[in-house]
Amino acid sequence: MSKIKLIAMDMDGTLLDDRQHIPKENLTALKQAVAQGVHIAICSGRSASDVSYFASDAGLDQCSILALNGACCLKAPHQEPYSVSNVKAQTADRVVDILLKHKVTFACFQKNRVVVLQNDYQVQKLNWGTHVARNNANAYAYGIESLERFKNEGICKFVYIDEDGSPRIEMIRQELIPLESLFVTSSWSNNLELMPQGVSKGVALQDLAQRLGINQDEVMAMGDYDNDLDMIEYAGFGVAMGNASDRVKHAAKHITLTNEENGVAVAIRRFVFTS
Repeated sequence: MSKIKLIAMDMDGTLLDDRQHIPKENLTALKQAVAQGVHIAICSGRSASDVSYFASDAGLDQCSILALNGACCLKAPHQEPYSVSNVKAQTADRVVDILLKHKVTFACFQKNRVVVLQNDYQVQKLNWGTHVARNNANAYAYGIESLERFKNEGICKFVYIDEDGSPRIEMIRQELIPLESLFVTSSWSNNLELMPQGVSKGVALQDLAQRLGINQDEVMAMGDYDNDLDMIEYAGFGVAMGNASDRVKHAAKHITLTNEENGVAVAIRRFVFTS
């Protein structure tokens, strides 16, 4: 068994419990791993600032941040990104046209800002990140006029949300998939996440491992939904949470307990401290 040198984990449904907290057992296991020289990374669809505050508040200061599904990557919390990827401008315009045509609610994530278009008032999402606006009063902008004003800064990721299981999600997915240079995935059954083609958690994790000089078989990755699939498939130790989707469980080499049962800590104790 290869010694694990890099632990990568999703946040929602994985590292966090259902109350959006990092359980004490998970935090203790991660800090013990760091003390043993293991590098850790949080790989999330959330913004870099949001993930950074979760990490720094928990004392995980030696933690890489692979945010926006790998479109914005930091060596450590709150640092300047070493990698930022944006959707091509022409493709972004087509995405906006399609989503506006269907009058759905969506958000455009930039490096330091979220532009929200609340078009479907039956679908309410009050927060697009727990800490996005912390210490940054201009982190949120709203409406098409704001989008037109800021889109020249580049859009790293779109998120469209709907009612859970809505048939409209698949219909819009089929319209978006043919767009040039666009990667379409989901972080739950009520959304679509749209990034530049070639950008994903798995690609970002592979790049980080190479930067650190860590082999593929020395990487453990944990997650629960579709946007975690390629990092779980890449890692030598791909671990599905007990609450993961069937697709993720099928792709993983191992299954741990749920996010409510400290599944991250259980996997670390099983594969890192005994490897």
